[in-house]
Amino acid sequence: MISGSTVEPFLWLYGIPGCGKTILSSTIIEDVLYHYHDPTMAVIFFYFDFNDVEKQQYEKMLRSLITQLSLRCTSTPTVLAALFSSCMNGERQPTSDTLLTTLQQMIQEFDEIFVILDALDECKERTELLEDIKKIAGWKTELHILVTSRREKDIEDSLDSLANNQRKVCIQSALVNDDIRAYIQKRLQSDPNLKRWRNKLEVQKEIETKLMGKADGM
Repeated sequence: MISGSTVEPFLWLYGIPGCGKTILSSTIIEDVLYHYHDPTMAVIFFYFDFNDVEKQQYEKMLRSLITQLSLRCTSTPTVLAALFSSCMNGERQPTSDTLLTTLQQMIQEFDEIFVILDALDECKERTELLEDIKKIAGWKTELHILVTSRREKDIEDSLDSLANNQRKVCIQSALVNDDIRAYIQKRLQSDPNLKRWRNKLEVQKEIETKLMGKADGM
């Protein structure tokens, strides 16, 4: 999302489960917050989570993003007051479309917005989510979106128009595999429990190959 002085408008990070997408998302959020302190900008984010039913819901994401933006305001935004009134002062729940419109209106109040959405593949209403991500990406110029997920066909097909080759990054890179290989080789030479294999290069190579295959970039 941030590369030197260049901030990408859209970035998709993908990889297999357990490769560190969520940790990377958190690190990016911290980095953006560290570099940007202007009160006219905002950083909003949501983590989808298959272990938490509420955090699998698309509407929950919309509500969370709206809440985060409202906390950046010194007083209750007019659009939120209007939404509350239109829903009979809270007696009726707004639809997802209404929440999306509210989010759009609130985003327009800021000069620059960063949106980080982690684990799209863990959202129950994935089709609706992907369609609306494309809508959100077209709302304003100074809107920067970063999403993470597994590389699944429906996600890749949907985001294809937003994430060209420069805007989609596989986390399971060759650099990660090189680090894993170096660690395995070091353990084979230093671990007392593996000392019987130190002079058997063919066995060491077989162990390395098997472990690298199991690691798969993790």
